[in-house]
Amino acid sequence: MPKLPRILMILTSHRLDCFTLCIDLLARESLARFDVVAILCSGVEGRHRRYVEDLPRRFPGNQWEILHGARGRGKPIADLQNECVRRHPNALYFKLDEDTFVSRDWDLRVVEAYEKFQGDNRLSLITPVVTNNQRGAYHLLTTFAELGAEFTRRFNQPIVTTRMGPIWILPQCAEFMMRRFLNLDDANEELRAKHTAPFETFSYPFSINCICYDYRHWQEIGGVPEQDENGWGEWIPKHGKFIVLATQGVVHHYSFFVQQDWLDRTSLIEDIRNANLPGTKTLRQRLQFARVRRIAIQLPQALIRRMKSLA
Repeated sequence: MPKLPRILMILTSHRLDCFTLCIDLLARESLARFDVVAILCSGVEGRHRRYVEDLPRRFPGNQWEILHGARGRGKPIADLQNECVRRHPNALYFKLDEDTFVSRDWDLRVVEAYEKFQGDNRLSLITPVVTNNQRGAYHLLTTFAELGAEFTRRFNQPIVTTRMGPIWILPQCAEFMMRRFLNLDDANEELRAKHTAPFETFSYPFSINCICYDYRHWQEIGGVPEQDENGWGEWIPKHGKFIVLATQGVVHHYSFFVQQDWLDRTSLIEDIRNANLPGTKTLRQRLQFARVRRIAIQLPQALIRRMKSLA
């Protein structure tokens, strides 16, 4: 089969700190392998918008598209993706959230999975192993038995594939997984040394922080569902389709909304940068200004909750 154009879609809304790290990690290597890089801006304004609009100047070797839409979950996000696909039909589409941080060859592992299964019309989505994502964490915790035992001992939580399991609910579990595989390229080497099967298939809801699909699937599902993740999670098993886990590529996803405040009080995002892009911290990052700001933003609500508890 002829090679399909590769379209990278990055959804961004309000986390410029995460988005800049996402771009910096892509720029190490994989960004150059995409035919089009589309930034899907969900209510992006101000400094964030200026950063996005400067990307074509910084990376002139890529074809860039910037699409703007309303802020919100579900339909606004689906509309942006669908508009991008309509502009670039008959391609292979990769979607990242703004707080997804990739290894150097993550896209190659996903393409390998696509080439293996593209002839099977049951194929729907492809995803790599995402650390802060219940399906990715399940693969890591079962592949590394000693890690699974430590997880069970430390958190007294089950190792399950349920989308909203302990990894999703408990930020401590999410941080544990990301810190264990902090350097993504090292994580890939360690995982590949296990010589497990390069692909696994499943057919149940999962978190779509980093996915790939082709034009055939986009057409058969009628476009990205308005319910986005929930829509895919219902449609795929109902129609006898499956998802492929590309087991040889590790990717970080920083936070779900239920984890965000807790994780923002840690230095995790700075530590991910330092592990994967050493020497690239700004002076503000080295002095922990960004972390202090994240904590300061939370103080008013924390004080209100405290006052209510004392009333």
